[in-house]
Amino acid sequence: LQFINSDPDVITLYMRWLDVLGVVPERVRFRVSIHESANVAEAEGFWASLVGVDTAAFQTPTLKKHNPKTNRKNTSDTYRGCLVISVLKSADLYRRMEGAWYGIVGAASAADLANRA
Repeated sequence: LQFINSDPDVITLYMRWLDVLGVVPERVRFRVSIHESANVAEAEGFWASLVGVDTAAFQTPTLKKHNPKTNRKNTSDTYRGCLVISVLKSADLYRRMEGAWYGIVGAASAADLANRA
């Protein structure tokens, strides 16, 4: 199971969800996905602090090649790339999360229909 996002609040929510589902920290792996021109060490430090692990626990980052033809907007000092969270041995966890997600989407869809009536 892999999850990737750049929003610290979404990452915090996902980590809490893993905790609620009983995922032990030993099964969780972290990796930063970031543009090669960014400060990788700083990004790893930010994400490690957010999720409560040491930067030594991070896997090798994925570096996105710089394309000078694109006009990137995420070039400020606050750019930290994305955090990739992987959970080992997660087939059952995937099914549990998928079921919960379908329930959330179904409830939201039913509420939308009720509000339109």
